[in-house]
Amino acid sequence: MSSSSEPLLRLENLRTHFKMEGGIAKAVDGVNYSIFPKKTLAVVGESGCGKSVTAMSIMGLIPCPPGIKAGGKIWYRDQDLRTYSDDQLRKIRGNEIAMIFQEPMTSLNPVYTVGDQIGEAVRLHQGMSRKDAHDKAIEMLAKVGIPSPEKRVDEYPHQMSGGMRQRVMIAMALSCDPEVLIADEPTTALDVTIQAQILDLMTELQDTTGASILFITHDLGVVAEVSDHVAVMYAGKVVEYADAKTLYESPQHPYTVGLFRSIPDLYVRQKQLQTIPGVVPSPLDFPSGCRFRNRCPLADGRCGQEEPLLRNVGEGHTVACHAVEEGRAADVDFSTVSEV
Repeated sequence: MSSSSEPLLRLENLRTHFKMEGGIAKAVDGVNYSIFPKKTLAVVGESGCGKSVTAMSIMGLIPCPPGIKAGGKIWYRDQDLRTYSDDQLRKIRGNEIAMIFQEPMTSLNPVYTVGDQIGEAVRLHQGMSRKDAHDKAIEMLAKVGIPSPEKRVDEYPHQMSGGMRQRVMIAMALSCDPEVLIADEPTTALDVTIQAQILDLMTELQDTTGASILFITHDLGVVAEVSDHVAVMYAGKVVEYADAKTLYESPQHPYTVGLFRSIPDLYVRQKQLQTIPGVVPSPLDFPSGCRFRNRCPLADGRCGQEEPLLRNVGEGHTVACHAVEEGRAADVDFSTVSEV
């Protein structure tokens, strides 16, 4: 086990591309971030920014082709997972690094009971007998708060509600006591009440199991509930990284500022929400220089010519923005940007 001061898992200039009819899609194009023991890193950004592809790259679940391991390293226990064979990755996947997928109805197999699906992982990785695996499934269902686990263990996914299915996915992911748990938008398809229950459950389970969590979301409200650190992604790259308190109190990148300004404030009703004009650019054709420049009110000539690098702006706080570097990012007004 790594010390708390050393990352348990670290991405170094990770690049995962896809060969498409129109060219090479640079879905993940130089991602750097770290996940520390017993901590939660939230990765936020709009759809299409590369959050899920990064997670799938960590798990070794990108089919090649069309996927291309274009470069970078995934350091886990001082080993680069990108150098591992499929057999080596299978021993880690679901055992030491596990994932909760976004849609439990499509991730769970409809023709197997939830007990069989939870038990499969522990039989594979821990060599349990069928009976012991069945007992372990009941234990895990109880741990994630499913009532009457002795009965539910023999039910099929379609017999459960969306919230129950998501709890089954969490039980399955935690069944082998992983060191790293990747949660890919685990509350997106659930109503707000169930969302809150799932978030509370994950926080509670982290306290009891000590797992590190990579939490992928587009909801900054969720981030405030669960995260210790936050990485903001845009167009295949991390544009800002900080501890959660720092990011919420002092967001620096214009994109991060725009994300916060788009959140409804229930306590200041007269405040008008701002939107970020335009959309995330296509990974087939990123703009030159800064990839956010076409949507940014602070963009100038340098932004079109030179790609900004992540630079320290405080302890553990990095930002990739020329305007921040030059000290001219104090007033971000998206109303000055024309629709693109």
